[in-house]
Amino acid sequence: MKLLVAALVLFPCALNAQYNGPESVEHDHAGQRYFISNTGSSTILQRAYDGTVSAFTGTLSPAPYGLELQGDTLFACMGGSVHGFSTANGAEVFNLNLGGTFLNGITSDGVFLYVTDFSAKKIFKLSPGQGTFTTLVANTVSTPNGIVWDEGMDRLWVACWGGNAPIKAYDRNSGLGMGSFTTALSNIDGIALDCQGRIIVASWAPDRISRFENTFSDPPVDLAVPGLDNPADLDYDAVNDRICVPNSGNNTVAFAEVTDCTSNVKETVPYGNFKLWPNPTDGLLQTDLRVSRAVPFLVFNSRGMMVGSGTLSPHGQLDIAELGPGSYVLEVPSLRKRAKFIRQ
Repeated sequence: MKLLVAALVLFPCALNAQYNGPESVEHDHAGQRYFISNTGSSTILQRAYDGTVSAFTGTLSPAPYGLELQGDTLFACMGGSVHGFSTANGAEVFNLNLGGTFLNGITSDGVFLYVTDFSAKKIFKLSPGQGTFTTLVANTVSTPNGIVWDEGMDRLWVACWGGNAPIKAYDRNSGLGMGSFTTALSNIDGIALDCQGRIIVASWAPDRISRFENTFSDPPVDLAVPGLDNPADLDYDAVNDRICVPNSGNNTVAFAEVTDCTSNVKETVPYGNFKLWPNPTDGLLQTDLRVSRAVPFLVFNSRGMMVGSGTLSPHGQLDIAELGPGSYVLEVPSLRKRAKFIRQ
């Protein structure tokens, strides 16, 4: 499917002064907000869905770079350590020194955190629950910057700095390389996956948001997002289907909405929708479907691949705890119904 960037929403100019070197954006659906790390003011701000910007933390030292939300904790790369902050009140609840040089990018598979060390060319793997870490990749050769976990392909994608910057893939368990693609871009900062599992990257030369198919079989697509100035660590808001872009060069944050976020499942007759809650969820899902007998359901990931199946009971509940974090479509073929949900 072709990706269409239908609308770009920039913060009003009056709010721009509140951002000082915005480096990373992280969506928090439960809190109906976005977290933004600011390297210039050494703070993390929060931007509500209505555009209101307020403080989340006070001044931090070292300055926060990459952000990643896991459960009720917002993790931040700060110097050689990873710190965690309660999403309820911004209080620090985690601090682990990795002995890193310049920790920059961070991602999560729902259990572990994966962190790039920009200067030391390493990737670390952390267990927040145990408070421990290991060196997953001792030498990435190219300078690693942004990182994202691909649940569908079960691999880590890493965007690199420098000329003709490569996008590399690593196994999250062994750290073994799983491939590398050399781009025509220089200084790639952020990387994210969109609703179709396509790779979205932010580059500084040129200032551009580009989309790659994960097979790299087609030329990259320039998404033509205006107002870019050193776009940094991206996030993809899978609930509202938008690319979140911090512009570290002009102190703005932009949101580019994606309009083709539907399941890839082929159909000849349109399907209707139904409600699921809580959404996102990490366990039991409740539907508004009421059936007199058990009916089959299918679960598809964001690429339209079937990853689960079962029968929906008359009370309309199902347990999705075994699914990995990500965006899914629940389909009930006999009722010609489907609904999207997020597994945290």
